[in-house]
Amino acid sequence: MEKIIFGVVYSFSAIFFLGFIVNIVHGFIIHMHETDSWRAVLRILASPVTDPAIFQVHIANPVWSMFLAIIICYVMPAFFCVSTYFLKKDYLETHENSRFIH
Repeated sequence: MEKIIFGVVYSFSAIFFLGFIVNIVHGFIIHMHETDSWRAVLRILASPVTDPAIFQVHIANPVWSMFLAIIICYVMPAFFCVSTYFLKKDYLETHENSRFIH
């Protein structure tokens, strides 16, 4: 059961990680040339926190909306990166041990 829950959370975090990467690429390609260089990219990355209206989540309490924006835009992509590292490490250890069994 834990593997199923991890798989679902990992899949959602992969989607949010892709959204994070799209924001970075969009900031560098489009807005960096239009405005004041790298500061525009920092504003794009901070926009879910500084401007929750851009996030398009309509929760009655703005604190919960901000909390949800932080989780989706920052925590879930970080979870994806960390869990991918540990999955890769576990995979390599498992397959390294299997070479010596044969």
